Amino acid sequence: MDNTFELKRGKLVFEQDKIVITDDAKRQKRARILSALFLLVMGAYEIYRFTQRSEDQFLRSGLMVIGVGLILIVLALLVNVQNEIDLKEVKSMKIKHIFFKELLLIKLKNNRTRQVAGIYNAERLETYIQTLSLPNKLA
Repeated sequence: MDNTFELKRGKLVFEQDKIVITDDAKRQKRARILSALFLLVMGAYEIYRFTQRSEDQFLRSGLMVIGVGLILIVLALLVNVQNEIDLKEVKSMKIKHIFFKELLLIKLKNNRTRQVAGIYNAERLETYIQTLSLPNKLA
């Protein structure tokens, strides 16, 4: 069975003892972190406006935006962007359909997740994952 899968920007190859992924995950992670940092700056500005005008709406919105920014930074830092993943590190693999897109979620033993987006033939990949014999349980 063919073990190479085309992605929108790259490819996914299952080798004998590892998974090789070529995509733009590093750029996406940087973009997520930068946008979350932008939210933190906006929240800090709202709190600064609260100190100038003493209106409660600025404090509440500033704290809410900072909270969302912190949550997004933590989530972005938990995503793994390795290009080569050893099959011994894989806890589970699962294809999810989110907002009309197919994502391959590879959960690792160190509680991080590697997301692979833009899969062209998700059904073939799903059947390949089910036939893959790993010592770990595949979800």
